[in-house]
Amino acid sequence: MTGLTFYGGVGEIGGNKVLLEDGTTRIFLDFGMNFEKERRYYEPPYLQPRNENHLLALGILPPLKGLYKTEVEEEVEAPAPIDAILLSHPHLDHYGYIRYVRDDIPIICGEATEGIILARELSGSSVISGYQIAKYTRSSGMTVFKRFITFRTGSPPPCPIPVKPIHVDHSVPGAYGLILETTAGNVVYTGDFRMHGPRQEMTDEFITAAMESEPEALIIEGTNIVNAKVSSEKEVETKIIEVIGHTRGLSMAGFAINDIDRLRSFYKAAKATGRRLAISMKQAYLLHTLESDPHLSIFSLDDPDVLIFRRDKRRYSPWEDELLSVNSNVITAEDVEHQQEELILITSFYDMNELIAIKPAPGSTYILSQSEPFNEEMEIDYTKLLNWLERFGVPQYHIHVSGHALPYQLKHTIERIRPRRVFLVHTDKPELYKRFLSDLDMEVTAPEEGREYKL
Repeated sequence: MTGLTFYGGVGEIGGNKVLLEDGTTRIFLDFGMNFEKERRYYEPPYLQPRNENHLLALGILPPLKGLYKTEVEEEVEAPAPIDAILLSHPHLDHYGYIRYVRDDIPIICGEATEGIILARELSGSSVISGYQIAKYTRSSGMTVFKRFITFRTGSPPPCPIPVKPIHVDHSVPGAYGLILETTAGNVVYTGDFRMHGPRQEMTDEFITAAMESEPEALIIEGTNIVNAKVSSEKEVETKIIEVIGHTRGLSMAGFAINDIDRLRSFYKAAKATGRRLAISMKQAYLLHTLESDPHLSIFSLDDPDVLIFRRDKRRYSPWEDELLSVNSNVITAEDVEHQQEELILITSFYDMNELIAIKPAPGSTYILSQSEPFNEEMEIDYTKLLNWLERFGVPQYHIHVSGHALPYQLKHTIERIRPRRVFLVHTDKPELYKRFLSDLDMEVTAPEEGREYKL
């Protein structure tokens, strides 16, 4: 017997957790954080869940006995109810809740996905002891608590349900579509993908392979089923260069830390406008972690036109000390103040205090290059960001392209793959999405939370 149970991404954007069962084998496809559901009850950092029991009581985590850490502590011999978690890519709404899962359950993911997860974990906010994915100390370096098993396109991992991972283009490296072989037929999971990015040929390779697999079921995202904006990364790059080229003071920009395509676009803009690119410590640490990956084509931290912006702090974390010890191209707010027309400063809401020391000159600009007012990864208060910019007389430009497929691209993808059944996830308009596909000759389902669908 083969079945699918959906515990996230149902009537909401993100939080994907799809339980795939084939006989006695059970794996999760993604295990993402539910931003929307958490916001109903919590307001970090003042009120947030302390452990998985809080999220279970609120119906936010899947109610599977023996899956979570506290249960293992209470029942040492309790068997794990699943065999593995298979991640499509490293966005929090697809992996964020793995921290609550017992550490002996394998986490299967792309090599870049593991690197990004670990870099973000070490450079992120403090995590309650016992729920860390990894930890970095000055004495022992990095300790990883999860059992990561990694793969690349063309090198399928050992997975309890055989899987063929194929890269797709998305707003983060290491994104994959998954083709799974079950006894009821193949199951295709798109994860998140787009067809208007710089590597759209990767998405096309996945769609072609998915079509050739003649799948029984397709699980497909629908983030952009409303408010879709037609653009491309190349168009974003062109607009960024235009704005910065007309900027007489400091050019500032904010975007998702792990959006390597956007970081690359700002790097090209720096080259085109004769400025240097000053990136945040977190972005620098991410590049430091991924620089050995030849498939990502990322610029080097040794590039003379790349600087690392260090915020003023009383004490630096071990990962920051590591980064500072191997890089000399570090600047402070005082340095930025005297080099404003020479720099593009990548900054966020959490860096706004630095503007007091930087004193942006008249003619400075800020480019917000992510979804407005926020997306699933963004944790800033957009209104407060605008207040800071207004205080210093800095106008804001919004220049962005989505990491998700457009509606006509979603429909075209389904028509090409031709599954027998379609399951719609990662959308807050599932009924609209379903009606949009009503002329297709196949069974289309907007799944219900917690309900099992037999294949």
